[in-house]
Amino acid sequence: MMHKKSLAALVATLFAVPFAAHADVTIYGFLSSSIESTKATGATAGSASDYKSRTRVVDDNSRIGFKGNEDLGNGTKAIWQVESSLRYFEQGGTNDKNDTATFATRNSFVGLDNGTFGKVLLGQNDSAYKSLTNIGLNLFGDTTAENNGAANVYSRGEARLKNSIHYFSPNWSGFQVGGSYGVDESRTSSGSNGSTNASHLSLAANYTNGGLQLAAGWDRTNDTGFKQDQFKNSAYNTYAWSGANVTYTKLAASYKFATGTFVGAGYEFGRFDQAIAGASSLKQDDWTLSLGQDIGAATIKLEYSSLGRLKGATAGTEDNYKAHQWALGVDYNLTKTTKVFSYYTKITNKSAQAANFANTPVWTSVSGTTGTLSQGVDPQAFGVGLKVAF
Repeated sequence: MMHKKSLAALVATLFAVPFAAHADVTIYGFLSSSIESTKATGATAGSASDYKSRTRVVDDNSRIGFKGNEDLGNGTKAIWQVESSLRYFEQGGTNDKNDTATFATRNSFVGLDNGTFGKVLLGQNDSAYKSLTNIGLNLFGDTTAENNGAANVYSRGEARLKNSIHYFSPNWSGFQVGGSYGVDESRTSSGSNGSTNASHLSLAANYTNGGLQLAAGWDRTNDTGFKQDQFKNSAYNTYAWSGANVTYTKLAASYKFATGTFVGAGYEFGRFDQAIAGASSLKQDDWTLSLGQDIGAATIKLEYSSLGRLKGATAGTEDNYKAHQWALGVDYNLTKTTKVFSYYTKITNKSAQAANFANTPVWTSVSGTTGTLSQGVDPQAFGVGLKVAF
């Protein structure tokens, strides 16, 4: 009997050790999905290039993450995080253009965190520009109605940097600064124009005082250029080109009143050097206005965003690259971790533009893993969804 008790105690100890060693690990994330009616019509090339009206079930940027820390003493902790996308779970993990969700696709890093000096991260993470200037303006984040992103209408300079190092300061009486640097490990050649180093530098700061938030950011990708005849938006058709740069500058402000009213505005200016010898730079700005109102467990939301003319384009065509998006929606919190929501959004593209939904884009043609949206089409969607966080 004593041997059996000793054996049971030993087994219990062996199983207890791993759990004790990793007691600080946090599992987090959410699953969110919507059913919506979607279409994109009005293509410049004619109705044959439209995305016909249909009903679809979409994933709203679902994810799962694991994070933890170890106290190293003197106010310093080792920190780590592995975050993976659960996108496209509604159709087995593959989207309409054959992309698949894989492990560690989102912010995943190791780093050090000190209460006095701030934190340093190594790995893949959102740039300082994205992390510190997104001050609540994206009221429809993670849904089809979101306005932020490289292929969208507003805040196109946002990026998640691979092979990168990041610094974020502590909060100094409401003020915080950050910087990110992404290395270019491929170092490709742009032919006769020489070798390239498409490194990425991002700087940003924000200030919070009660309901007030202010932010500013600057972001540059080196040795990267565009060509005007393929400039649908900043997510498409970049070229390695020595000496060319893509630069964004952004200012943003928001205020949350005690009455539950939220107002916000953001402005971004982009400069795009062309991957053509002797060609002038292209310039385009974008802006957004956000309005929200809490009413008990519900929030009513309205957002309007605009993408301006492409300055430097061929004479008479600058206005053809404009786009606008508006969105209206309601959230209702069933509990602290579960909510239902609804939205309607529409993007209006001019004849040379093809701005798309940020998280659940539509494609008028697909080849392999490349999806194309016809120029001039106007994507729109009405949906209702459920989000459960854990």
